Amino acid sequence: METRYERAPDPRPERPPRSTSTLWGAPFLLGMLTAVAGFVLLGATFFTSVVTIYFVGLMLVIGGIAEIVAAVRMRSEGGGPFWSFMLGGVLTTVVGVLTVMFPGAGLASLTLLLAGYFFASGLFHAITSVMDRYAQWGWDLAYGLISIFLGISVMARWPTSSVWLVGTLVGVAVLFRGISMMSGSLALRRGIRRVTA
Repeated sequence: METRYERAPDPRPERPPRSTSTLWGAPFLLGMLTAVAGFVLLGATFFTSVVTIYFVGLMLVIGGIAEIVAAVRMRSEGGGPFWSFMLGGVLTTVVGVLTVMFPGAGLASLTLLLAGYFFASGLFHAITSVMDRYAQWGWDLAYGLISIFLGISVMARWPTSSVWLVGTLVGVAVLFRGISMMSGSLALRRGIRRVTA
């Protein structure tokens, strides 16, 4: 009489296949490199500011030329707001060329624009949070007051603040983008482990 032994199933969960680690590993590595780049940019704010203003100028030139081309195509096809596109494209191109030719003036202008934005946005948030008193309105009030303070500080130190403000903002944005990518990839890793468990 032949006796057969059946192997009991392994109670331990199977390890996820190696291919699933690339789903979260590659974004995590990219996020880490992005965060490191953010730290580097924060360490060289003047260089970051200059590179940013050149980039903005070149993007304005490219956008302006594209708008002029669109205006010419519109006219040849016999429809559309030709003069609106043409004048907008010429103005955008001229501003872009001036920004590239005079990066210091462009940087100072951009810094003043950002300072005005911080002040106006902070004032709006502070007033609406105090008037409406919605849930957790104190956080919005704190954000508004900090933004107002930042706008006034940048305006008070202008144009010297143009040396560091734009570069600092770009560095902080890149740093938080990297942190966000890393946290998202770790959340994906936890989700994959729950599915495969």
